[in-house]
Amino acid sequence: MSKTYNVTREVAAKSLNISTRTIDRYIKSGKLSYKKIANKVLLAKEEVISLKQEFATLHQELNTEIINQWSTTSTNLANKGDLESAIDQKIEKFFLIFKEKEKMLEEKNKMIFVLQQRVSELETKIQHMVALPDYNKEKQEAIIEKQKLEEKIGQLKNMIKSEKLKNLIFIWLSLIFIIVAGFFIFKG
Repeated sequence: MSKTYNVTREVAAKSLNISTRTIDRYIKSGKLSYKKIANKVLLAKEEVISLKQEFATLHQELNTEIINQWSTTSTNLANKGDLESAIDQKIEKFFLIFKEKEKMLEEKNKMIFVLQQRVSELETKIQHMVALPDYNKEKQEAIIEKQKLEEKIGQLKNMIKSEKLKNLIFIWLSLIFIIVAGFFIFKG
C-alpha cells in the first residue's frame, strides 16, 4: 500500500493537537514517516489519521478509567464525608505531576537545543576542514616544491657568483691591457 505524503508538519500538529516539536520527535523515532520535497517535510496522511485514532482511543480509555476511579472513590468517600478534600488532593497531585513532567520536557528541549547547536557547529567545521589524506598530499607537494625552489635559488646564486667573478676577471684583464697598452704607447 503506497502512502500519500501531503500533510505538512504544522497541519499534522494542529490536527493531533500537539506541537511541531513533538511531530519532529515522532519522525525521529520512526512513528511517522516523511518525505522532504523542496525543503518542506511532508507526512503520510494515513499515518497521521492512524495516530489521531490512537490518541482518541487512549483519551477514551483514560476518561473511562478516571470515571471508574471517581465513582469508586466517591462512593467510598461519600460515606466518610471527605469527598472534597480527596478531590483537592487528587487535583494537587495531578498538578504536581504535570509540573514535573513540564520541567522534564523543558530540560529535554534545552538539551535538544544545545545538541542541535553543537551539531550545527560541527557541520560548519567539517565543511571548512580539508580531509587528512588531501592535507598530507598537499603538504608533501608543497615540501617538494619548496625544495625545488631552494635548489633553483642556489643555482641562481652560484650563477651570479660566477658572473661576478667573470666580470671581475674581465675588468682586471681590461685594466692590465689598458696599462700595458698605455705603457707601449708612451714608450713608442
